[in-house]
Amino acid sequence: NAGRGILRGPGLNNTDFSAIKDFAFTERYRVQFRAEFFNLFNQVHFDNPDSAANSGGFGSIRSAGPARVIQFALKFMW
Repeated sequence: NAGRGILRGPGLNNTDFSAIKDFAFTERYRVQFRAEFFNLFNQVHFDNPDSAANSGGFGSIRSAGPARVIQFALKFMW
């Protein structure tokens, strides 16, 4: 007889960061370097608890989201 949506998941803290640098070779040609960091501080993002009442793991958290992701890019512009 419990209400719906009474379980709450853990909070989420996420910090994304990007750094971009343009290099000009001539007036016409440029190269752009880009570094992007998702979840910069590598904080754990736990998933929501198991909400199936007939499950043995009811209320427990058994998984987490992805860790830090780093991506580099190089773009040539003319």
